[in-house]
Amino acid sequence: MELVKRIEKVVILAILVCGMTSCGKTGDLRWEKMDGTLTLVENGNPLGVLVIPEVEGITHKEKVEALDSSTFKITCVFKAGKDLDSVLLQTGFNHLSKSGFWMIPSVNYNGNDWGRGKEPKGAKEGGQWRSVSFRRTPIPGAMYSEGDRYAVATWAKAPTTMKENFSCSLRPGESQTEHVYLWPEEELPLTYSNRDHFDPGFRNIQSLREGETVEFQIFVHVTPLLAEHRSTRSFLDKAWELATKPQVEVLPQEKLWELGIRYAKESLWAEDGDYKGFSIGLVLDNNGAWRQRPGWKYEIGWCGQNASYAISLLEDYLKNGSKESLEKGIATLDTWSKCGLPNGLFVTNYDYILNGNPNGSIDACNLGTAAVNFFEACDMARKCGMERPEYERIAYAICDFVVSDQQENGCYAKGWLPNGESIYREGTIGCFLVPAMIEAYRRSEDKKYLDSGLKAYNHYLAELKENGFTTAGALDTWCIDKESSISLLRSAIRFHRLTGSPEFIEDALAVSYYLSTWLWHYDGIYPEDDDFSEYGYHTFGATSVSVQHNHLDPYALYWVPEWMELSDLTGDSQWKEKALAIWRNSNQLVSDGTLEIHGHLRPAGSQNEAYFECAWGNYSERVNDWLVAWPGAFRLETLRRVGGML
Repeated sequence: MELVKRIEKVVILAILVCGMTSCGKTGDLRWEKMDGTLTLVENGNPLGVLVIPEVEGITHKEKVEALDSSTFKITCVFKAGKDLDSVLLQTGFNHLSKSGFWMIPSVNYNGNDWGRGKEPKGAKEGGQWRSVSFRRTPIPGAMYSEGDRYAVATWAKAPTTMKENFSCSLRPGESQTEHVYLWPEEELPLTYSNRDHFDPGFRNIQSLREGETVEFQIFVHVTPLLAEHRSTRSFLDKAWELATKPQVEVLPQEKLWELGIRYAKESLWAEDGDYKGFSIGLVLDNNGAWRQRPGWKYEIGWCGQNASYAISLLEDYLKNGSKESLEKGIATLDTWSKCGLPNGLFVTNYDYILNGNPNGSIDACNLGTAAVNFFEACDMARKCGMERPEYERIAYAICDFVVSDQQENGCYAKGWLPNGESIYREGTIGCFLVPAMIEAYRRSEDKKYLDSGLKAYNHYLAELKENGFTTAGALDTWCIDKESSISLLRSAIRFHRLTGSPEFIEDALAVSYYLSTWLWHYDGIYPEDDDFSEYGYHTFGATSVSVQHNHLDPYALYWVPEWMELSDLTGDSQWKEKALAIWRNSNQLVSDGTLEIHGHLRPAGSQNEAYFECAWGNYSERVNDWLVAWPGAFRLETLRRVGGML
């Protein structure tokens, strides 16, 4: 009955939204000169104005080109009338409405008020408007504001030389929202340089000689305001359409599979007391040699991905007949199968057991991963000729505990103590349990799992649609992020498989457009002596981690299968294009055993975690040296699921 109500409710909402879309078409948009200012008007009513502050010694000319009825390309050429040692140029579009919601994708979502992190909050710092480098934005300098009737998005042409680097500043006011572009590149009054840490701001110094020119090219996209932040879709569709889409060459799938299995067996395999499984990753010791990280070493999911690696090793046995893969895969799962607790919870970090810590916390991300993977492991073991019913029992026990602990509003916890006490519930991270509930229902047809999973899903999905973001998926942050959305996307696709109901496709689209606000639509330009240039790393197809962690990683590998499926379900090729862009980006710098970075030869199959595309961390070395386990696990998992489609 709950599922039927859900379907009826969403079908009605879909009809209403379609009505809103058809009735809310953009009127006659055109540019007119008003009081000497280029003004965008809709049916004669001013909607926004182009603002270019005058600079002594500089002249400027503007050209506006309509790309379609909603999108305009503005080219502004500045010319120096004399030699100037230091120049600050601005081009801005003022949306003539107060914003109910605003966003600099991957940087700031309506002020970043959610969470306990110390990332930039609000649009100002100490009374001064913040400016951020375009390098932090997934669409160059993208900014978005929802006014009283329209949503306005702006972005700029991606630089092709270092001299073209620029910054952006979104300035929501009481009567208008300013989308400001600045040249040269700056970050003021502070630069956010590491998690919860700021450094003094900067502005690059650029001189101009007489007759020298600087060209700004910005795009302005206007769409009617729709409920649930649906207006972002039109802008994101257009930004992807206009993006240059380079294709990076990566290793063949067969080679990537081989290297992933090698890394698991040769570099990550650990036998530590009664533990047999995989290390969380490799670090450099004081002598510059690789070794397994000595602390916080063994994890079922998240960074450690023990269960996922074990399943891939079982698949490798079925594919290639490797008895070593079978033995290590089963040994890993058997080791972890002893971590179930009497109340149904599961010890997700084996370090607690090795260190004799009976009160270590258990998080929803790891717990949901454990349940889903143990369901699959039971099936895989059977395919390998080994019966392991205890794997399935562990997964059901986890689901049973979570059902009993669920709040009336549908919320699961973010984390628990081993005695079952919830220690926090904030954020979307509890949704990592929903795919496990769907699988439990599919296998057992016990409606309690379906009812619980659907109730939780509705709770988390409603938060996304109301807030415009999801939260707290990355376990080392407490903020707005991308990782928390994957469980919503995966759940929507699986609910659709279960029911065939189209409203779940609409939900998957809502999540996917949000995830697109984290996806790099361009290749950044870096100096010749920079890591990215030296090692050939391309930013196109990468994703930023969170507003608290402003760097790139290959985590989006995890949702490549969902976007491939969504493309088939909707007939919209952008989702397959984006999935393939992610796949290619995420398979850069996978070592074949001969790759040397920073003077250190990397083991076969290894790949580092973080890429510092902006002023972040040790960005003198933009490719970090943390050879964490999870990228390889996600790569193998993606190959298991959709390898033939990549």
